[in-house]
Amino acid sequence: MTAIQVIWLREVRAFRGAFSCGVPVAAFLAASGWTFVMMLRRNEGSVLQVQSIWGLSIAPWLPILSAVLTMRLFAEERATGMIDLLMAAPLRERDLVIGKFLSAITVMGCALAVSAVVPMLVLPALSVPVQGTVRVPAFAATFLILVLQASAWCAAGTMISVLFRNQAAAAVSSLVLCSGMPIVVYAAILAWIPSVRAEVAWMPLLAHVYDFSTGLFSTAVIVLYVAVSLFFLFGCSKLLACLRLRG
Repeated sequence: MTAIQVIWLREVRAFRGAFSCGVPVAAFLAASGWTFVMMLRRNEGSVLQVQSIWGLSIAPWLPILSAVLTMRLFAEERATGMIDLLMAAPLRERDLVIGKFLSAITVMGCALAVSAVVPMLVLPALSVPVQGTVRVPAFAATFLILVLQASAWCAAGTMISVLFRNQAAAAVSSLVLCSGMPIVVYAAILAWIPSVRAEVAWMPLLAHVYDFSTGLFSTAVIVLYVAVSLFFLFGCSKLLACLRLRG
């Protein structure tokens, strides 16, 4: 196996046996499920389709789950002193970062797949009119944009985790960067240029989810999230390189 696979398996096993992973995932499923039910009731009879409601109910919670999952990736290693052993091992910083990042994305993907059970299987079984509106390709497109957003949040959280020894501090910083900053920037733009509100009625992050869920694919949006993820992962590897040089 390659170094990336070894690190990925190590971290996935750590996630699987960690209390700090099961509780956040369960809370994420509960919160997103509650949001889905509330949005479903509020938009009964509207033009919003089931996959759009599902995606819009999941997206706001992704930064929070990403911050909690990634806070331990490097902060725990630094707190326990294991980071010195990793830096002394013949591992490239890139392999270490990618392996840990993929482990967080694996958990995120599993959480998203579980959350899709209700709108794809349970809801059609309970509501006959909904059966004809549930289409696998539409949910696959929604799943894709959610994974792309989750990858950006996880990449940012992975980089921030290198900067702290305390996991809580890493999680709070990730939340500020991933969840708070987009909201602040969006609110500032609307306050500074009110005329933009007519063109950008929704926050762009939610608009991307809605567009993909309705089949409006955009290569630019995909490139954006991939570029953001690569930027943070590159920054994370360079921070590790600095730690290695510092000794």
